[in-house]
Amino acid sequence: MKRLKLGYMSLAVSCSMCHPAWSQSATAPAQNQAAPPAAQAAPAGGGAALPDVEVIQKKDSPPPQPAAATKPKPKPKPAPQATAPSPKPKTVAKKAPAPAPEPEPVAAAPVEAEPVTPGAAAYANNPAYGAANSGGAAARATDSAQAPINGRNIAPANLENFSSAATVVDDKALDEAQPRQIQDVFNRVPGVHVINDDGLGRHGGVGMRGSPPRRSRKIMTMEDGQSINMSTWIDPSVHYQPPVDRIESVEVVRGTSIVHGPNNNHGVVNYVNLSPFGPTESEISASIGTTLHRGGSEGQGDSPYGISNTRHFHTRQNAGNVGAVLSYSGAEADGVWDLERLRYNDFYGALGWKGVDQDLTFSVVYFRQRDNYDEANLTGEEDEDAPGDVEKRFYNGVGHAKSIFNPGSRFNTYNADMVKMQATHNYYLDSDTTLTSKLYGFRHQRDRYQNVDGADPSQEDDGLNPLIDDDEIFLPEGIMLGRLRTYRQAGAEMRAEFANRPLIGGVTQDIQAGIRYEYNDFTNRNFFGRQGEILEYGDERGLTAFNTVTDANAFSAFMQTSINLTDDLKLVPGVRLEHYKISRNITASTREEGEAEDCEAGENPFGDEECVVLEGFSDDRISESFDKTHVLPGVAFSYSPFARSAFYGGYHRGLTMGVLREANTRFPPGDELGDNFQIGLRSTALRGVTFDIAGFHHNIQDFQVKGSATDASGNNVYTTIDKVHVNGFEVYGRVDGQAYTGGPLNLFFEGNYTLSDSKIKSGSLFEADEDNPADIERINLAGNEVPEVPTHVAHLTVGVQHQAGWDVSMSYTYRSDFFTDEGNVPFGGDPEGEDGVVPEVWLLSARANLKLGDTGSSIFIAGDNLTDKLYISDREDGIKAGQGRTVWGGFKHKF
Repeated sequence: MKRLKLGYMSLAVSCSMCHPAWSQSATAPAQNQAAPPAAQAAPAGGGAALPDVEVIQKKDSPPPQPAAATKPKPKPKPAPQATAPSPKPKTVAKKAPAPAPEPEPVAAAPVEAEPVTPGAAAYANNPAYGAANSGGAAARATDSAQAPINGRNIAPANLENFSSAATVVDDKALDEAQPRQIQDVFNRVPGVHVINDDGLGRHGGVGMRGSPPRRSRKIMTMEDGQSINMSTWIDPSVHYQPPVDRIESVEVVRGTSIVHGPNNNHGVVNYVNLSPFGPTESEISASIGTTLHRGGSEGQGDSPYGISNTRHFHTRQNAGNVGAVLSYSGAEADGVWDLERLRYNDFYGALGWKGVDQDLTFSVVYFRQRDNYDEANLTGEEDEDAPGDVEKRFYNGVGHAKSIFNPGSRFNTYNADMVKMQATHNYYLDSDTTLTSKLYGFRHQRDRYQNVDGADPSQEDDGLNPLIDDDEIFLPEGIMLGRLRTYRQAGAEMRAEFANRPLIGGVTQDIQAGIRYEYNDFTNRNFFGRQGEILEYGDERGLTAFNTVTDANAFSAFMQTSINLTDDLKLVPGVRLEHYKISRNITASTREEGEAEDCEAGENPFGDEECVVLEGFSDDRISESFDKTHVLPGVAFSYSPFARSAFYGGYHRGLTMGVLREANTRFPPGDELGDNFQIGLRSTALRGVTFDIAGFHHNIQDFQVKGSATDASGNNVYTTIDKVHVNGFEVYGRVDGQAYTGGPLNLFFEGNYTLSDSKIKSGSLFEADEDNPADIERINLAGNEVPEVPTHVAHLTVGVQHQAGWDVSMSYTYRSDFFTDEGNVPFGGDPEGEDGVVPEVWLLSARANLKLGDTGSSIFIAGDNLTDKLYISDREDGIKAGQGRTVWGGFKHKF
């Protein structure tokens, strides 16, 4: 046997530190992720030579027996010939790296090899599949024109050939960005804008492509493929989002969505938890921080609670064909106002079993929230304040000091207990056929207690009780309100995939189909306590002002197929069916407590005591129901004429469910149906450059809003706008300098911009005259902007990364101004401050991360609103301040 050593000159991978985890194309290489074998032939930094490779020329001895090369003694005769030329081959072998030109083109292959994507890495490290025969299904979930069938993920890991706009934010990207709470993730996702209602992002606030972000009501929000909208069919508000610490990735699909619905006109969000099929690991992390509250005097505006903190631990263990995950996350943090303190404890567990052709996972979440928090914000007095006074008060004194205008809010609390369970079974009949079955459900109890009309209940105790007089409820000063809501969900679904099925003429297709049944119920009761009584969690006794019980039975089905017209062109037609029946029983109802008016002279039943009155009370018992059926077609495509580039686009008809919790809301509601179009291009074909650009158009009828509309009794209600158009485009881009400079340092630029021109095409606003309620004025809304939707949103980041394990970046986030009502009241135009323009704002943030060698430990420091800009974030129930300067730092250690 002859032994020949060859050395290869290594070439730098052109974009070794690109971070496509934030990108919209899943084809750029990701930092610190496993590469395919071809890509691994070159070192990440470039320039360093690879170790020598032994090329063994076999004769008649097997390669595993090197001793055979030292035993040619039975062949002494050819020895002279062997000794003469022997030195020459050895010399050539050692000098081959310098002169040999042939290996270099071979080594160049990794430069343009298929890049590893963040989604692919996420699937490899956090797989949805576990069975030995799941390879076919896993491959299609990694790279396909349509969504995975597993019911856990909503987008393929590799987005290059996906037929819709999408983003996959994986764990590497989360580590780099150090989001303080889950909504920070969306800053770097195009098409999305966020309004934070609290400092930990628990209460929704995600808007997408022209949808108002309030409570994420128009977005299908899921966790492991299970809806976490409180009640999808009755009240799709979001009041729970999982802690960012235990999330492995966040998936955002914008545009065409057939396999997930309803609430799919604008897009779908999915949070992906730790999978029991991932690698064994344990991790512990913690952070501390502080939030600055501006405004006030003599201690007002200062938080009475102290330092904020977060803590997290999880472990994932495997034994044979069984895996398990246990996770705990907790936090205590200041909110926007000085009297807000946000707290949660979260427990997550998952158990997985994998066989040859089947796998099964079961997961459970228990989430406990105890906040000093309420939704009553800074307002003015309609009869006392001039237009603009409340804004002046906010900017010139109040700031973040709720202790100035509502000191009694220190007793206001938000309490939530949620248990969520899910069981998923995958059965792989063969490499092309998969059946997925899922059972799921949750119970979410959400009880709130708050003082009424800003009065401090601890300062009033004259023994007075609320009372009902005909259709009015009179409330003495110094009482509290309890708002008790419980949501329950139970469902079952089955999905099937039939891949590589023949169509015609050698064309194949991948067929997907699914059916689902889901039950929701919702109990909603408001009551008032006694004067001076501090209501706390568990209190239920008092005067009932509102009481409803609503339930829904919903059946959904879909079918779509990806037709492989060519290797580069995929056509994805499909149709979705939604049938639902909603019933409710009302035993007491009135207008919202936030719409209470001061008692007029002569009608105050409490004498000289200050009081407010709620009008329109009724204790009539009403039972009503309706059922509807919608057929929602769609078609999408993906076309890849160039390497690592794809055009995509499509049309789908979507359905958004309305909020039905108020008794005076239209019942049955209008059908919020949309015709939605998009077309886009994503690419990583240019070295070091990742970009994705898409244009979109939504034409939506019966668009529900809650704004300045009133009924004949003057009640502020959810109402619908006849027709809304949204025209816009979104663009994401990233440039990694290391692709051009080489070396261990990567200077990168990343940004996204979204234009959402959201206009009311037709609709009317009806207002009752205060002096003559029978006199109703009709206001034409055509041409007005859709409430709560900024026209421009941008996020720009510049940063530097080093292969030694550190990175630093700085970001500017821009949000243009927007109206908060469909009447488009200008800034300062409402004396109460609930309507009017929310001004534009630029916010500066920064972060730095450092890995401590190979210890498995890392530390970070980060900050938001570093210039401590005082700004208005929203005007729901008055002016809501934006979060003040928040700085925090912490550590993470992975075992």
